[in-house]
Amino acid sequence: MSSDPRKIIVADDACDACGTLQAVVHHQSFPAMRITGISVEDAAKNLAIRLESNLSAVSDPMHREPVQRAIADVQEFLDKERIPRPQPNLSAIIDVGAAAPAAATPTPSMLVKTETLELRRLTLPKGREIPTHHARGEITVHCLDGRIAFTASGATRELRAGQLIVLAAGEPHSLVGLEDSSVLVTKVLLVRPSAP
Repeated sequence: MSSDPRKIIVADDACDACGTLQAVVHHQSFPAMRITGISVEDAAKNLAIRLESNLSAVSDPMHREPVQRAIADVQEFLDKERIPRPQPNLSAIIDVGAAAPAAATPTPSMLVKTETLELRRLTLPKGREIPTHHARGEITVHCLDGRIAFTASGATRELRAGQLIVLAAGEPHSLVGLEDSSVLVTKVLLVRPSAP
């Protein structure tokens, strides 16, 4: 049975809650089975797991073959995709001071992403809420423009332009725009140890 890693379709999607870019992966033959993950590799591995679980439920050999082929495609895709990503220019100056006009919905803008760090600017219109969520690593939320109500650790506090808050890894939090606002979110990304 031959496999074809080109049948794996990858797209980017932003989390509505925090604006974090996520990878969305599916197989060309199974377009309804879209799997979201932190990285392309993570999403593809989860797609393979989902296909394996579907395979165990199929008894007809004629219907098993396309699933087996798709699993082989995902595995070959994973084998070929282990390419180091280019690193951003860490000495570049980034202007986070220029305010963007507030949109009707939160608008994330990725400024820097490395293997261990992510900086994202988020514009938040007045009255718009980002519901309770959490990050796997430590984060800072720095109010650049406007005012936001920030809830964490059971307390709601107002953050004004120039103020920031630091959160522990996994701490649930939410925010609401009290005015048209923008914030700078800095995330420490947890790095999985590479296999020996």
